[in-house]
This record gives sequence, C-alpha cells and structure tokens, in this order.
Amino acid sequence: MKMKIDKIMLNLIIGRKIGKKFENNHIYSKHIHKKMNIMKKNVIALILMLSAIFSVAQRLKLQTAWRAMNDYELTLKDNKPDVSYLHKAKEAIDAAMAHEDTKNQGKTYAYKTRILYYLYNYELMQEAKRLEATVPDKNERMSLAYGNTPTTYFEEANKTLEQLKDIDPKYMETIQEGFKGAAHLTEEDIKFLTVAGQLKVEAANIANGKYKAKKFDEAADYFYKTANLNTLLTKKKDTANYYNACISAAKAKDNNRIIEYNKKMIDGKIAEPYNFISIYNAFINKADTFNALNYLKRGRTAFPNSTELLNTEANHFLQTGNSAKAIEILKAGLEKNPNSFEYNLALGNLYDRMANPKNSDGKDADKPSNFEELVKTSEGYYLKAIEVGHKDTKQLSNAYYNLGALYNNVGGYYQQQASAVPIKDAKTKGKELENKSNEYFKKAIPYLEKSLEFEPNDRSTMVALRKLYIITGDNQKATQMSERLKKQ
Repeated sequence: MKMKIDKIMLNLIIGRKIGKKFENNHIYSKHIHKKMNIMKKNVIALILMLSAIFSVAQRLKLQTAWRAMNDYELTLKDNKPDVSYLHKAKEAIDAAMAHEDTKNQGKTYAYKTRILYYLYNYELMQEAKRLEATVPDKNERMSLAYGNTPTTYFEEANKTLEQLKDIDPKYMETIQEGFKGAAHLTEEDIKFLTVAGQLKVEAANIANGKYKAKKFDEAADYFYKTANLNTLLTKKKDTANYYNACISAAKAKDNNRIIEYNKKMIDGKIAEPYNFISIYNAFINKADTFNALNYLKRGRTAFPNSTELLNTEANHFLQTGNSAKAIEILKAGLEKNPNSFEYNLALGNLYDRMANPKNSDGKDADKPSNFEELVKTSEGYYLKAIEVGHKDTKQLSNAYYNLGALYNNVGGYYQQQASAVPIKDAKTKGKELENKSNEYFKKAIPYLEKSLEFEPNDRSTMVALRKLYIITGDNQKATQMSERLKKQ
C-alpha cells in the first residue's frame, strides 16, 4: 500500500528541507564573506606594498638623476663632457617631477635646475667650438655663441629656479644667505649656488650677445631676466639691467615691452625720468593718450624738477596745438619758484621750439610770423637759467648749448633771408641781413665754447663750433677744432 501523506504534513516536510537548505546557504555565505574580506585585505596590502615600492622607485629616480648629474660633473673636470649622462639625468628628473612623492620637493627642483643649466652650457660650448674655425678671437667667438645658441634649456632652468622659491622658500633663503657668505652650506648646496650664480652670468652674456647681434627684442628679455635673477638671488634690485632691458626694448621699437619693463622700474621705485618719458612715448605710439598723460603726470609728481619731463609735457601740448597749455604749465611752476633753473630752461626750450618748428619728418618748417618775438622770449629764459646756474654741470652745459644753438639758428635764418634778396637790393637789404646773420653767429660762439668746457668730449658741440669759426673767418680756431675732432 502506498503511504498516504496528508497535504499539511507534506508542506511541513518540504518546509523543513527548504529551511535546512537556507540554513546551509547562510553558513556558506558567511564563509564566502570571510574569504572576501581576507582577499580585500590582501589586495589593500598589495596596493600599499606596490605604492611603497613605486614611491621607492621614484626616490630612486631622484637618486639616479643625482648620480648621473654627478657623473657628468666628473667628466667636466676631465674636460671630456659626456652628454649622455645629462640625458639620463634629465629622463630620471622628469619622472621624479611627475610623481606626487617627489614633485614638490625642493631637492627635485634644485637638481632639475642644475641638469638643465648643464644641458644649455653643453650646447653653448659646442657652438663656440664650431666657431673656432671661422672666428679666431675668443671673446668675439663667445659673444657670437651666446647669440646663436638655442635658449630652450636655459629658459627651463630659469623657470625651475624661480619655481623653487615657491616650493621651498626656506631653502631659497639659505641660498640667498649663501650669496652673502652668511650661511653654512653643504657640498650640494654649494653646487646649486654655483649654478644659480652662473645662470645669472649667462643671462647677462646672452643679453649682450643678442644685443650685439641686433636682436634687440631678445636682448630686452634677457636683460630683464638678468635683473630678475639678481633680485631673486641677492634680494637687491638690479637697476642697471632693468634699465638695459628698457633701452633694448626701445631699440626694438616694441611698445609692449617698453611699457612692461619701464613699468617694472616705476612700480619697483627705481625709476628715473627716462622711464616715465619712455612709457609715455609707448602709449602715444599705441594711441592711448589717457595712459600716456597719466604716466607723464606720475613722472612729474615723482621728479618735479626734471627738465626732461617738463619739456615732454610742454611738448605734448605744443604738438597737439595747445601751446597756451604748455606755457601755462611751465609758468605756473615758475611763479612758485622764479629762480628755478629747470623751469627757465624748459620755457626757453618751449619758445625755442615755437620759433623753430619742425614738420612731421623732423625737418625745419616755415618760421612763424612772430619769429623774432619768440626768439627774444626764448633768449630771456635761457639767460635766466644760466644766471641762476645749476650744480649739475651737464644741465648747465645744456643751457649754454641751447642758447648757442638758438643764436646759430637765428643766424642761419637771416642768412637764408639774405640769399633770397633780389640782386637789385643785395647791397642794401641783403648786406643788412648778412650783417645780422654774422652778428648772431658770433653771439653763438662763446656760449657753445662754454658748453664745451663743461663737456669737453661732446662731438656735436665741436662740429657746430668748427662750422661757426669757418663762417666768421676764424681759420686758426677752425683748424684747432678740426685737429681736436680727429682725436675723437
């Protein structure tokens, strides 16, 4: 007989079996979870281990860079530089720079600066060696080499050195003190300091090389870099090289560089009147009158007694057809200080330019109808400036020269007038104008001679005097001045 199983009983039996299965699954799940936890811990441990290994590898990269760099330095001592060491060092330092553990270490930047400088210097020496066959003079050869050698490595070295200051300011302070001889440095510190100092020297040499090659825009950049390096390494403002950067930018006729470099000197409080005039001219060239006048005003505030700035400001209004404004500015200053050499000289210059205008090409334009009146006014201010005097002999020399030049120009004007007189009036009006001309030529001579006493090597004064000696018939002095010019 088949066993009859109640439905309810069947359900209970099945339920027990299922329950047993679920219980077994739960036990199994716990086992798996435990195993997975163990595996997870192992993976984390492995990752940490690999990370540590990789970190050690990166430190080894830094060590490799140092070792290869030092190997190169040894080949330098033997005068047989092996550049392969440098390429190995650069590969290793680039890897170190890319990793979190070493990319923010001052040591990494110090090594990279040295490696990059050596690479630049190697290319420089190779270029100098190449020039040996065609340029026998060593100084000339090096100057050309500096002008020709690519500056990619130098640029990167310079940038890395500047970054080091932000990455590790304390180390940079140690190096700065080292330049003063006031810090105890390790052998590695001394090597870095030497390279940093050499970068500064090389920047100046590159600048001079570029300037000599008439690459004035590049010369401007490198004079600027030289000044920045000097300031970075010694904490002193390098006025001379900032100024050279401004001069080079002017020669390059690069208005943006002129503005940037002169602004650096102005903001750094190491400016002279020249800087304000240069930046004024650059903004005028860019048709930015607002900023041009703003910097001119700042210059006048900083150097209220500067004749150059006074003349520039007055000339601005004169050239824009506002001579009344120019005169107003100068006379307002003169009212406060009637015995001011600068204001009297500036007004003398202003009336001189009004009497002897130039066209847009810089050539003499027609004289104004009130020429003689303007000349007389200019003469009065020049004489007052000379009477007041100035402790700076160059400034005083300018006053004497300008008055002599004014008389010379007036003499030339009457000479032209005499030449234009009709033949029938030559003996009367023509002769009168010739006498007037000679009178002014003779008046010019003592003032130019006095100017030459203050500046005995000024060639333009010598040339003007020789011409006047010839015109006025003083052949002896003309010969003496010719001999003096030959010795220049």
